[in-house]
Amino acid sequence: MTTVIILPVPGELPAHEAAGLARASGEPLPVPAPRPPVFGTVPGQAPPVVPQQRPAEVRPLRPDPLPAGANWTSSPDDDARVEAIARSVTVGALEVLAGVRPLQQMLRWLDLAEFERLQLRANLVRGRSDLRLHRNVRVLRVRVCPISAGVYEASVAAAEMTRVRAAALRLELRRGLWKVTVLEIG
Repeated sequence: MTTVIILPVPGELPAHEAAGLARASGEPLPVPAPRPPVFGTVPGQAPPVVPQQRPAEVRPLRPDPLPAGANWTSSPDDDARVEAIARSVTVGALEVLAGVRPLQQMLRWLDLAEFERLQLRANLVRGRSDLRLHRNVRVLRVRVCPISAGVYEASVAAAEMTRVRAAALRLELRRGLWKVTVLEIG
């Protein structure tokens, strides 16, 4: 009996079949021909990177709460409450920076990010040895400006022993409590 083996022309078989025949016959495995690189693809089967056709739309942080020409006025009770809070928070923050008031007392009034900023600044100030403690802080002037319902901005001028400092605050009504979300002390 005669056995006839028909071998394909090189390059006609798929790679996995050619590798199987090469292993069976003892010949070296065929090396696949390198593919030409495809422009725009990323290795690892990731989708190609497509450049953006138009720039991203920039939206304002918060929509304008009132349309142009709307008549909105704040209540005098809120104005007085915010003024008192701005006054006491500024005095408290200056006393924290002086080292005569514990920082924990400011936690109720300050937003968490502002609390951490005040803590960092107080730690930096305490490291200075040439600093005299200023215990007597007097508030000279408080200006309150309502931005929208539940949002106020205030500026405070406070005098210490030898200098006058300014503070800017943004107060927001959150869950029925006024919180200072921005505190800048000059």
